[in-house]
Amino acid sequence: MKYPDRPKKGDKDYKLYRRLEMLPGLLTWATILGSIILSFLAPIMAVVFIIIYDVFWLTRVFIVTGHSLVAYRQMRKNEKIDWLKKAQKLGVCDGLSMENVYHLIVIPYYREGLEILEPAIKSIVDSNYPKDKIIISMSGEQRAGKEAYTRQKVLKKKYGGLFKKFLTNVHPVLPGEMKVKTNNANWAAKKGIEYLKTAKIPIDKVIVSNFDCDTCIHKQYLAKTSYHFIGEKERYRQSYQPLPTYNNNIWDTIAIVRIVALGASFWHLTESARPERLVTFSSHSMSLKALKEVGFWQSDVISDDSAIFWQCYIYYDGNYTVRPLLISVSMDATLAGSFWKTLVNQYKQKRRWAYGIESFPRIGVAFFRGTKISFFEKFRHMMLMIEGHYSWATSSLIILFLGWLPLIIGGNEFNETVVSHSLPLLTEALLTFGMSGILVAMVLSFYLVPKKPSGYKKIRYLGMLFQWLLVPFIAPIMGFPAIDSQTRLMLGRYFSSFWVSEKLRKSK
Repeated sequence: MKYPDRPKKGDKDYKLYRRLEMLPGLLTWATILGSIILSFLAPIMAVVFIIIYDVFWLTRVFIVTGHSLVAYRQMRKNEKIDWLKKAQKLGVCDGLSMENVYHLIVIPYYREGLEILEPAIKSIVDSNYPKDKIIISMSGEQRAGKEAYTRQKVLKKKYGGLFKKFLTNVHPVLPGEMKVKTNNANWAAKKGIEYLKTAKIPIDKVIVSNFDCDTCIHKQYLAKTSYHFIGEKERYRQSYQPLPTYNNNIWDTIAIVRIVALGASFWHLTESARPERLVTFSSHSMSLKALKEVGFWQSDVISDDSAIFWQCYIYYDGNYTVRPLLISVSMDATLAGSFWKTLVNQYKQKRRWAYGIESFPRIGVAFFRGTKISFFEKFRHMMLMIEGHYSWATSSLIILFLGWLPLIIGGNEFNETVVSHSLPLLTEALLTFGMSGILVAMVLSFYLVPKKPSGYKKIRYLGMLFQWLLVPFIAPIMGFPAIDSQTRLMLGRYFSSFWVSEKLRKSK
């Protein structure tokens, strides 16, 4: 079954689609407003809800912390293995081997400069994978002007001779086309396929990677991806997900952004340890054969990275998974020309990520239409998605703000009860236990980030340590980007274009 497009008013699935589209926002706002109303009218009921939610949150902290430690240990182990050698030892598996497997690396970009683009290309050059098996397909946007195209020509001149092929492309402005990254990526991928035909390279022997233009891969990334692609029978029913980190400029950006970036990395560590929950995110790889069969990346979505998984999952009736590689790729943390602009850009980036809930109604429509996917799997995926985005939007508000409302507006009668006196003690105890997760994250952060650039003094390490004191102040506002995105979808006020994160670096 084809992944559904957004139906228009009057279409068969429009009413169902709109109900599902409104559901996340309705749940979030019902929780926020309901907590306020209950705190005033029925404070004891509000306290019961808050305590149950606090216990749920604490359980989740322990689960996330445990999985992040397991995943981190496996990641370090993977980085020490010679995956190229392991792939070579596989020999020929169903007609595939290291001799005939190629990588098509798609790099769409907008106005990013050479200081962003060149390190990404350089990381591919520095990988341990044979360069004569790598095809680069860069694509700049025509609307960015001639200067953007000139940059890829500079890179081709400098590095093009090292690869099997270095394709330079310009994605034209087409009438009626949304201004989203996927259309540029599709353009680059199709140009890559045109070259493969002339070079007589079958697409079923090609792994395609869709990389953000600032993505610097680990030297083992391509080799490990090839190892799984060659050695597994379900190679055309898998995407390959690295661990995204934001280390390119982590020492340059402000403390608030560092906390947000490290928090995102820890979350992806946790998800990598639970592959049954994993969907594609940001830079990732898959078979070119599968990409072509599902019709390339969806051209009318903002969150294209997760949408491609759902396209494949629905098209292949549930017979599609994401393999966590537990090999890191590094991208840029948010950084702009000023402190306040950096904060605004960080908010917009998180809002764009939270907009991934736009896939929920499309998945729901596909599931209700009827597929061979079991009811249990449909229910599981729908619940995982709605719970994840619901928790994102509400958890910090409930724990750190709404949880205290019954004491503030519950009235004198309630404040004299045993429950009112017990709530602060219980909440404090739960939050104290929850601090264990922050302590683990703080320790792991020093292992995840790269060494301090030579331009910074050693006192910078103190900043990396004391930044964790900001967590109680940052956490309550991290739900607002999710509330923003869910509310927009609930009201039908959609984004019409992909917001491109500004990328800036200070150190080298």
